[in-house]
Amino acid sequence: MDQSTPSPQNANAESEPPTALPPEQLIAIWDRTIQTQMHFNEMSAKSRQLGLTFASAALGLAIVLLARENDFVIPLGETIVLHIAVLITAGTAFAIYGVKRLDLNVYHRMLRGAVTFGEDLERTHLAPPLRQQKGLTQAVSHYSRLDDAGVVKSGPIYHYTGTKATKAESKIAAFYWFLIFSLSLVTLALFFSTSGVLAVL
Repeated sequence: MDQSTPSPQNANAESEPPTALPPEQLIAIWDRTIQTQMHFNEMSAKSRQLGLTFASAALGLAIVLLARENDFVIPLGETIVLHIAVLITAGTAFAIYGVKRLDLNVYHRMLRGAVTFGEDLERTHLAPPLRQQKGLTQAVSHYSRLDDAGVVKSGPIYHYTGTKATKAESKIAAFYWFLIFSLSLVTLALFFSTSGVLAVL
């Protein structure tokens, strides 16, 4: 049987209305869902803080070592030297790339899974009884994904607006690439100002 074709049992399950759960059980599930989202979001935030710490520490150390230029050079030949600050900034750029991979490919994907579950739970069980257009997870996702997100109040109900979609993953990737690009520029500037070509001249 083709795995892409849903079985009659699954098709019937999808067409059936959701089972009514006791409010206490719904609240417990929703609370655990929010906690899971907060956990993965915290892990992602720590990864970005780690990236900023790497960048700041590398730049600070490079400045300190540049003050004692002749003491921290690696000879590559009779007339060519390489300052250790170049290796530090270059190595930090690679380290931040590794943090980026960990953040986007592990923590952020697990966060997306928890958010998707929360959105489904709120859409199916929580928002309709409360007569709201969106639940908490759905509202947060709305403002996260749309650059022009907003609300329009119509009576007691808020209607969410916005069309300019930008994925959170793209924003996070742009943050990491900015750090990597900046460190790469610093690495090149240090190389040509303290090592390599100018050292020969």
